[in-house]
Amino acid sequence: MQKSCYSYPVEFVEDVFGESSVLADLLKKATGSDEPKVLIVADMNVVQRTEGLGTKIGRYVQAHGIRLAGSPVVMAGGEKVKADNLQSALQVVSAILSAKLGRNDVVLALGGGTILDVAGYAAAQVRGGVKIVRIPTTPAAMMDAAFAEYAAVDSTSVKDALRVPSVPAGVLIDVTFASSVLDGVWRGGIGEAVRQAVVLDAALMKKLVKLGSAYCARESAALSETVKAVVASRLKKGSTAFAQWSALRLESMSGYKLPHGYAVPIGICLELAYAVEKGALKVADRNKVVELLRTCGALDGLGHSVHLLGQADNLLAGLDAWALSAGGPSRKACGGLGKQVEEQEVDREAMRKVLKELVSVPPKT
Repeated sequence: MQKSCYSYPVEFVEDVFGESSVLADLLKKATGSDEPKVLIVADMNVVQRTEGLGTKIGRYVQAHGIRLAGSPVVMAGGEKVKADNLQSALQVVSAILSAKLGRNDVVLALGGGTILDVAGYAAAQVRGGVKIVRIPTTPAAMMDAAFAEYAAVDSTSVKDALRVPSVPAGVLIDVTFASSVLDGVWRGGIGEAVRQAVVLDAALMKKLVKLGSAYCARESAALSETVKAVVASRLKKGSTAFAQWSALRLESMSGYKLPHGYAVPIGICLELAYAVEKGALKVADRNKVVELLRTCGALDGLGHSVHLLGQADNLLAGLDAWALSAGGPSRKACGGLGKQVEEQEVDREAMRKVLKELVSVPPKT
């Protein structure tokens, strides 16, 4: 078990539905029962792309005395399940009610960040909150979404507009699931690692630069090392909201066509350009980070987002939306490589200037 500053266990396990008892032990502890009752909510992509997953799960629960509460809820991943007027969340609610899950039972969420959100949002609503255990299956979810203290779904125009507290009973990370994701999901995942490192952990940033080429090549060892390093950094240094306001705004401006994994790296580039403009970050350090994102393919969405970046007023309105959620206008900003600062008021003219530069000369992809 990882040494954790969280109130729940964080475990790395290889082949979670294989011979390991880690999941079963966690479920039994969370429910206080030797026969935990569990409803599985799973990402369709994971189910379809992981050979024999259903059979493995069936054998696992039988071997460990786990009671499956009805058929698993399997839904497509991606932002559309969070932006469908609560239809996906209500599907999970209906399954929870039909299975008669109580507050000491568990929803086991297996998927990327959107599946974790939808499952968590539904679980938090029923009977004052059914327990949830998260098994993230995408690189970004393994490094960020799995540790969120809330679950959120979208309105038609506002990303994560509806949020409820959702602290998991445990997080289990099996990096082998990431082999099932599409290339774009893999490439975009490095953005969450960079977002953590660039304002909180200079040593981690140095490690990520070294791993960049191997990560780009989808080497499983590089992914494993990256995820473990990021999780260790989160446990030691905490997490950050750096670059989130712009990423969330870009997603909603695109009608959720721009994936989160591509929106985050663009937001990082915008914030770093702003930090350079304000004299808080060296140009060489900015270029190092941008080059890593480019090498990993995380900036592949930039060329398709120039029209969004050109709408400065619309994009900067994301700062106002962020202030509503944060309770004030301040935000986390880069004060140098590995250094985070609290900026009370954004210099919007400086932000407009760097937006123009980003539109006119976007980094090569």
